[in-house]
Amino acid sequence: MAPTTRKVDESGRLITVLVTGFGPFQDRYPVNPSFEIAKSLPQLLPRSAADCEAVQVITHGSPIRVAYREAHKLVPMLLDAHSEAVDLVLHIGMASGRKYYAAERYGHRDDYSKHKDLDGAIPPNDEVERCFGDCPPMLETSLNFERVVQKWQSMVSLAPDTSPIHDADCRPSDDAGHYLCDYTYFNSLAWYGRRCGRLQRGKATDRPVLFLHVPPESDEAALERGRAVAVSLIRAMVDDYVGV
Repeated sequence: MAPTTRKVDESGRLITVLVTGFGPFQDRYPVNPSFEIAKSLPQLLPRSAADCEAVQVITHGSPIRVAYREAHKLVPMLLDAHSEAVDLVLHIGMASGRKYYAAERYGHRDDYSKHKDLDGAIPPNDEVERCFGDCPPMLETSLNFERVVQKWQSMVSLAPDTSPIHDADCRPSDDAGHYLCDYTYFNSLAWYGRRCGRLQRGKATDRPVLFLHVPPESDEAALERGRAVAVSLIRAMVDDYVGV
């Protein structure tokens, strides 16, 4: 994959956000709305107020396949390729049992043996010791999670009745599910934590990653709402990142 470089607009550098989504993983959900939402995001979110940054969105061109081995290989390659250009990362995934949108606080290192991936596999037994021996059992974003969620929810609550985001149910979550979504989130957090030497705590720029779970519906109205929800979350992430 070709590396990206930082871009600027008329008044300074754009804040750049890398977004990913997943491919299908169940027969009853042949379309995974996470990637449909990700690929439909606008490439540029212009300033909406004097204190808002202009935001460039880079969506990874292919859905992440729901397979542990492939996700484990792809995530560091993707982050390496964009390391000089990207400020923030938002991974989007589908939660088939949820009817609401959830920003995930934690990525988990362990307990991925209950649900096999598309290839009928789970992570190797020695993976934690071999690949994540330096990591704690849970990692979380270095953004101010409570502040990001509060601003995100505030944007949704203030949306007019005509907006697709009106009345969207947006919540914080401490359980990313111990499946590919959780696994991808942890891999991404670990990559950033190792790069800056801070696997825990630290400033907003150390592990500027978040995960968004979306409901399983993939009709036009659901995707329009999901896109608006994701845009609002990106804006909340950017505001926290730049200290608004």
